[in-house]
Amino acid sequence: MTEPERAEQVVLAYLADVGEAAYGRLPHRRRVAFIGDLRSRINAACAAAGARSPEEVRKVLRQFGDPEDVVDRACREDGNGNGAGNGNGTAGGNGNGAGGGGDGDGDQVLWAGSKRPMPEHRVHREPPPWRGGPDRGLLRGASSGRSARRRRANGGTGPGPFDRVRHNPAEAFTVVIYLCTGLIGAISLLWPVGAVLVVLSRVWARRDQWIAVAVPIAATVVGMVLWQGEAPYVDQVIMGSLLSTGVIGLRVAAVACGLYLAVRLLRGVDAS
Repeated sequence: MTEPERAEQVVLAYLADVGEAAYGRLPHRRRVAFIGDLRSRINAACAAAGARSPEEVRKVLRQFGDPEDVVDRACREDGNGNGAGNGNGTAGGNGNGAGGGGDGDGDQVLWAGSKRPMPEHRVHREPPPWRGGPDRGLLRGASSGRSARRRRANGGTGPGPFDRVRHNPAEAFTVVIYLCTGLIGAISLLWPVGAVLVVLSRVWARRDQWIAVAVPIAATVVGMVLWQGEAPYVDQVIMGSLLSTGVIGLRVAAVACGLYLAVRLLRGVDAS
């Protein structure tokens, strides 16, 4: 790998860390735009500083700050109604931050404006969860464990449930459809509308989509099989079993899936 390629890997690793820190805290489109704008500013800063080697690029990235701090600023700016692209994009860009230029403990180089050390560059790293990285369990939410631990250590709480609902209104509406079609029998057959919204959404993980679509269908089929009525024709059997016991299975599964999606949304599920 050539030196420019290794320098590019340093930038990509930094952007991946920022994306991982933003996962579950910024909505998908906002996160993509934010990372794209950040990369443009990093490229401009590297060009202005003439940074071409990995070491020179790391010095430039140090001025942008710790990925967690970068995302924290973006979240605060969102709360104030400002886009991330309007921020300064650097933390302690004048180099006066804590531990500047490797003045921290030992030979560790600290992020500008932070007491946390810069990690060593890793060419081979696990991809973030929205790109097929390791799964963290069924209901553990989308925010990475490392990011959550850092936020707790810094006294931060991250976005609350109301913020997640506000950033994902279509997904919140989908949860309402699932719960209403399960609890209100008169509209139970409108469940396919919610299923279509789940499939079209770019927020739910693929596993969530499979659960939200397959479980109600399977429950409906089971309910229809348990129907004990009789009818002379196949179409009458299908319709009778669907409206009698099949809809019961559909309603139970719709409520269960609605609660599951609600938990996933409130705990920080985001685009994958």
